[in-house]
Amino acid sequence: MIGEYIDRAQSGTTDNRAEFQRMISDSDRHTFEAVIVYQLDRFARNRYDSAINKAKLKKNGVRVISARENISEDASGILVEGVLESMAEYYSAELSQKIRRGMDINAQKCLSTGSNPGLGFTVDTDRQFHVDPDGARIVREIFEMYAKGATVADIIKSLNDKEVKTSKGKEFNKNSLHRMLRNKRYIGNYIYKNVEVPDGMPRIIDDELFDRVHRILNRNAKAPRQNKRRGRISANNQAVLRLLQRDDDRLRRHFQDRTAISLLRL
Repeated sequence: MIGEYIDRAQSGTTDNRAEFQRMISDSDRHTFEAVIVYQLDRFARNRYDSAINKAKLKKNGVRVISARENISEDASGILVEGVLESMAEYYSAELSQKIRRGMDINAQKCLSTGSNPGLGFTVDTDRQFHVDPDGARIVREIFEMYAKGATVADIIKSLNDKEVKTSKGKEFNKNSLHRMLRNKRYIGNYIYKNVEVPDGMPRIIDDELFDRVHRILNRNAKAPRQNKRRGRISANNQAVLRLLQRDDDRLRRHFQDRTAISLLRL
């Protein structure tokens, strides 16, 4: 054995794995003749990925050996290997269906589906949401600061100076703060896929404060577009003025029409 390629806690349903791809790339150097896996579903659970990557290895003189499955190298081995790969893909697809079904059932009961609950919430062993007092205090402070006129940059600086982290344990930035301010979970709406259930989970922010924050967010979102339009008009005016100031009778006659006049008035 000359080396190991280990992708920890990553699904074999895709070949988009760093160590797996490094192994395929290293086979181009012809430094090894075989890859040993515990069983074939550790190599791939998708028959297409399995066939493509095995072909790449075979081209480089490398074969895949299963430590747990006794597969011969004759014609029958091809059949057995195909059956094992098909079974691995079937079990993977079946497991995925069961997980999605379980998530849908939990969502119907307004329970956690396993995603990050967000700052201010905790999830118990029964998957029910609860308000985290410390996190909820930070959430209320953020909403109140923004409602009172603090800028996003000011709030981010204040939070990071205090070493307050997001629910993912990272520093706040513009995107994470905007997601929080627009998160309807804070007014008690349970959200799963495209379904919203009012009062489906405990609320942290009252409707009046949430609506006030949203009005400010929407107003600030429109401001850059309006400023950009004013900038285009100003640039157009300057261009027309420069042309009119040139000593050119043809251009002067051209810009005496109503379009040029109306543009200058904007």
